[in-house]
Amino acid sequence: MLVAVLAGCGSGGAGVSPYPTPTAPVVVPANCPAPVNGSALPGLTFEPGPAGNVPADFVAVAALRCTVVTPEPAGPTVVREERVDGPGLDGLLTALATPWATQRADVCLLALRVSPYVALVAADGTAIRPALPLDGCGQPQVGVVEAISGLPWRTVREKQR
Repeated sequence: MLVAVLAGCGSGGAGVSPYPTPTAPVVVPANCPAPVNGSALPGLTFEPGPAGNVPADFVAVAALRCTVVTPEPAGPTVVREERVDGPGLDGLLTALATPWATQRADVCLLALRVSPYVALVAADGTAIRPALPLDGCGQPQVGVVEAISGLPWRTVREKQR
């Protein structure tokens, strides 16, 4: 038997995002931060922290994704740093430019869509952390998450924490 759980999210004013949209870029180091509290829950271990918009004149030459992997239930926490280089970033940049929801959804599935830790890197090494456009339930939009997961990521470093 399959059961879907729904919850009311309320509604917001039409035409204005019910969520604060970023107005400035957020510069971050071009490597993975340490996970929060030593937790080993995959995808949920990085401080959400600030994220910002992608300026129109920012030219990304690479993207960085950070994930936490625990090979065994009681094993060490490993931070995996992955990277994508080149023109294949167009789909991600298009997805990040998607407008945010303009009103809250009336009904939301009680499912958590994890916001991956992603940074865009310019040719000079400057990295920014883009905010992921949200849907009417305050979750990262499906198309953005799919654009991120669909990239040909390659592991550049794994560090045991």
